[in-house]
Amino acid sequence: MEKRYIGIDLGGTNIKAGVVTETGSIVSKASVATGSGPHQVVERMIHAAQQAVAEGHLQMRDIESVGIASPGPLSSEQGIVIRSANLPGWHNVPVRDMISQALNRPAFLENDAKSAAYGEFTAGAGADEKITNFILITLGTGVGGGIIYHGRLIRGVSDSAAEIGHMIVNPDGEVCGCGQRGCLELYASASRTGKYAQHLLAIAPSRSSSLRALLEAGVSIGSREVAEHAKMGDELADEVWDRACRYLALACVNAARWLDPQMLALAGGMAGAGDFLLERVKKHFATLNWKMTETKMEIVLATLGNDAGMIGAAALARDAHQQR
Repeated sequence: MEKRYIGIDLGGTNIKAGVVTETGSIVSKASVATGSGPHQVVERMIHAAQQAVAEGHLQMRDIESVGIASPGPLSSEQGIVIRSANLPGWHNVPVRDMISQALNRPAFLENDAKSAAYGEFTAGAGADEKITNFILITLGTGVGGGIIYHGRLIRGVSDSAAEIGHMIVNPDGEVCGCGQRGCLELYASASRTGKYAQHLLAIAPSRSSSLRALLEAGVSIGSREVAEHAKMGDELADEVWDRACRYLALACVNAARWLDPQMLALAGGMAGAGDFLLERVKKHFATLNWKMTETKMEIVLATLGNDAGMIGAAALARDAHQQR
């Protein structure tokens, strides 16, 4: 019988927990609202884990260890979440030890985007023994990611490696909330793609666009609406979508130059556009990429969806537990 691990994915709105086998198959899972305040949230993380175990008709003694995927910044070594933009009141919260003690199982903490990258690498788009160098870029409210180099997750000296969303793509651009200027997530995240469409509509009130009717009806415009209207031939929507894809392709070119990985996968809300995102990014990548030699990096769509962080957290717990 395969060994089983728990993966907990802490989000700003929901907490997902699942029992996952050592090969990355989900046995059972549960989801609860996140709540507010460190103690309440951790209690709900514990409850979600217990519920997932019960859904699988298992006991906690059947679980080897627990992996926790959390937004950061955090310290995986110390097991603490230093603070979180989406979790008010969090400051040096010892999440790992709190959950380990409550569940009476070894626990391990990792960044949520890095966990998703490891999930895709071990059980998703990159789950091929020939692939050892892999990058994931997540496109949601912000832009995140993870890098696997020769089969190992890259964390950096302060757990800040692979902050792909804060790669500078426009040094004279907007000021990011991180304090830098011109970060990728200001130009290629799902939320900022929608905001840029609203900006163009505001500065050009006479410009025709099918998106304007949505705005006037009080509908919030996000990347999904932009993609849908671009597919229908709306010129403004296509301009916005193309801009985001070009910046994303620029990030892919830079990734190819840094690591020359075998695969780079795109995930998150914007990846829901499927080939409409992938083909446009590939088009700009071909234009922006160097011409000296062929770049062998394959750009693909992630395959695990919202389960990537949970599966990746469980896989990291498996590896850490085995190493110990």
